[in-house]
Amino acid sequence: MADDSRLASYHVRPGVTFPDWAAVSSPQAREALLAILEAIGIESMWRDYTPAEDDVRTALLRLYAEQGGAPAIADLARHAGVRESVIRSLLASLKARDLVVIDADGERIVGAYPWTDRATEHRVFLGKRTLNALCAIDALGAGDMYGRDVEIRSRCRACGAPVTITTSDRGRAVADIRPGSTVVWSGIRRTDGCAANSMCTVIAFFCDDAHLEAWRAAHHPEARGFRLSVDEALQAGRAIFAPSLAGLAVTS
Repeated sequence: MADDSRLASYHVRPGVTFPDWAAVSSPQAREALLAILEAIGIESMWRDYTPAEDDVRTALLRLYAEQGGAPAIADLARHAGVRESVIRSLLASLKARDLVVIDADGERIVGAYPWTDRATEHRVFLGKRTLNALCAIDALGAGDMYGRDVEIRSRCRACGAPVTITTSDRGRAVADIRPGSTVVWSGIRRTDGCAANSMCTVIAFFCDDAHLEAWRAAHHPEARGFRLSVDEALQAGRAIFAPSLAGLAVTS
């Protein structure tokens, strides 16, 4: 039986909490998710999260889906209906929570989990747009966040062979996996305030268990992590990202 005392959750908006523990049925997925939440610092990420921050973050996630990339800060301000100076202040707060990624000079949005503007091995086909996800779990959780099915085209981290996954039930289930032997390694690293540059780099697809073990032996033999089936990784992704737009009308 799961130790319910470990399953902390934080208020996002009325009726919505982070993470969505109801999405997780596998004990292995639950342990992986708990380790991820510990590494990212769930309390500092969500403690005293405000409606104003939520409005900006949800507007940003919607614009990512509409445009296929991050909007300019001025465009985000217009979309959110607030002054650019206010947007910049709220983006700074969201960056401090590690919910968005801003470039070094603070002038450009370059990521909003699960998305990044840089090229990655995880491409997510969402409607007419193709977006880059930061890691395998991010890619898998994106569909449920928007309530839409997606196709993920990635590759085995060890050999580079194509990995393709499609979802069903509006992103809540796995429809097809190619190759069928595909697994996910959910590596655990301290994020030091930016998971995009740390833990996300060690959460990846592998075309089979043999290639996962070969990669670990060559690169991170001692590193902590969890071997997940694609379905287990989807559960973790849904738990992380479904609350992002839950309870809101999502435009297509």
